[in-house]
Amino acid sequence: MSLFLNALKGNQEVSQEKLDVAGVQFDAMCSTFNTILRTCLEKCIPHEGFGEPDLTKGEQCCIDRCVAKMHYSNRLIGAFVQTRGFGPENQLRHYSRFLPKEVAEESKN
Repeated sequence: MSLFLNALKGNQEVSQEKLDVAGVQFDAMCSTFNTILRTCLEKCIPHEGFGEPDLTKGEQCCIDRCVAKMHYSNRLIGAFVQTRGFGPENQLRHYSRFLPKEVAEESKN
């Protein structure tokens, strides 16, 4: 989470507002992780009968490739969205509750 990057540099104060934003970021990361997990397990692990207690080499390779592709796609889309000026103030209205009141009012206009 971006809140905790470079935490040792300078005196950063932790406020409830920052913790709330970190909670939203954590929920978003959990959602992304769970989506990747479900998608790759559905694709790579057979549903009928488990003959072995561990993953086979083919299943391991499939999961590795699947996770790598999903992660790359997520990063690529994130970079595209940032270059297009997508901002939480405009497209994600629930972020307004984390902004200072003056900024929230400006984004509504």
